[in-house]
Formats: sequence, structure tokens, C-alpha cells
Amino acid sequence: MIYPEPRFLYSGDEYLTIELGDEMTLRANFMVVALNEAIRQARITGFRETFPGWRSLLLSYDSLAVKTADLIAELKGLLRQIPPVKEVPSRLIELPCKYGSPWGKDLDFVARQNNMPPAEVVRIHSETIHWTGMVGFTPGSPQLMQLNPEVLLSTPKYVSPRLYTPTGAVALGGSITAHYPVVSPGGYQLIGLCPVPIYDRFQTLAQFEESPVLLRIGDRIKYQRVEGEEFDHIRQLVIEYRYQYRITQGAYRLPD
Repeated sequence: MIYPEPRFLYSGDEYLTIELGDEMTLRANFMVVALNEAIRQARITGFRETFPGWRSLLLSYDSLAVKTADLIAELKGLLRQIPPVKEVPSRLIELPCKYGSPWGKDLDFVARQNNMPPAEVVRIHSETIHWTGMVGFTPGSPQLMQLNPEVLLSTPKYVSPRLYTPTGAVALGGSITAHYPVVSPGGYQLIGLCPVPIYDRFQTLAQFEESPVLLRIGDRIKYQRVEGEEFDHIRQLVIEYRYQYRITQGAYRLPD
């Protein structure tokens, strides 16, 4: 549900969580996107940074510049001014992905869980548009919701997380797709590998000029299936700093 009034939760000396509801839905996420933009434009005293999520937003502020009670009062006033949101800015980003072995080693398990052959899992996942509901966990790591798939793919996570997940791994847990930008532990079922970075610490590629993180909340992701030679060619383009991302500017409207 969406709360009648947002909840303000103390999250340390200089952080405040604004919780808009308890549902992980597009409706809640649209509200977070709108609130995030409003806060960034409002010139709030003591404001430092925001970290938007599926249904809540973490706000960093200078506690020496503003009292928490005064900050909450200002945020409540701002929330009353935000109109209902039906449409948000949304880029469509195409990312290549090689599905299956060796790095998509859990594809067969995911297929059994969904009562279909592995090729059908690949087809559905690669033909579905995925919504970026939050970015975090590790630097630049998105959580992606399937938008209007013909079949909602779903699978349990690992009982015990693995210690190693390669950079670029694409994996499924529940009905959420995770994309691992750096080597890390992980508990999602591995289904493929993306040969291009979504996190560039040193900002070497042109698309990372403004930020080392490529994806942001509200982006739509389309995975483009690639195979051996094309996969290797794309990796070489990245190494040579010549890879060009396919990014289309646009907007997305909340379905009626």
C-alpha cells in the first residue's frame, strides 16, 4: 500500500529515510522519482545527496546546518506541492548479453523453475523491457523489474550466497534481475554475462563523463542477445574505448 502520509525514519546522525509505502510497484517508484527530483531542485538547507529506492528515499544532510525536525517540516511542505505523477523521464538503454555457460551456469535451473526450455527463458528475458527501480548494493548495481512480460520469469535465490560473481553477470532472483557491475558475492541465479561496463570507476568511456554509474532510477533496459564472436568483438571495443552505448532519451507513462 501507499501510505496516507509518508514516514520519516531516523537513519543515523546525518541521514533521513522517507518511506512512501510498503509496495514494490511502479506506482510507488514513480512517486520516489518525483520526490527525488523535487528535493534536488528545492535548495533545501543542509541538503547533500539523495539515494532513491523502490518505495523510499534516503536523504543525506548536514546536521550542523539544519535541525532534523526543521528538515522534516520542510520536506512535508514540499511533498504537499508535488502533483500526482503519471509520467517520468526514462531512457531506453540496450545492453548486450551472452546467455548461458560458462557464466550463466544457472540458466538450466531457472528454466526448470519456470517449466520451459532454457532457450525460451533467454527469449523472454531478452525480449522483455526491464525497469530500473533502484541502483545500489554495489557501485552502480541496478535492480530491474520486468515490464509487461508475456510470462513473468521467477526463481528462488541461492540458499547460501556464492562468494564470487564476475563483473557483468546478469542474474535472476525472485522476479527481479540483478546486474553485477563489480566482482562481489551474490545470491541471484546466474543466467548471462554483459560485456560492457555499467560502472566505470575511472570514467574512461564517454558515457561516464558525468558519473561513474551508467544507470539511474527510471531507466528502461533491453538486453540484446549476443553470441561468441560478437561478444568478443564488443569486449575489444570496450578495451579500445570505442564502444558506443545505444541510449534513447524518452519518457515512460504509468499504465492505466
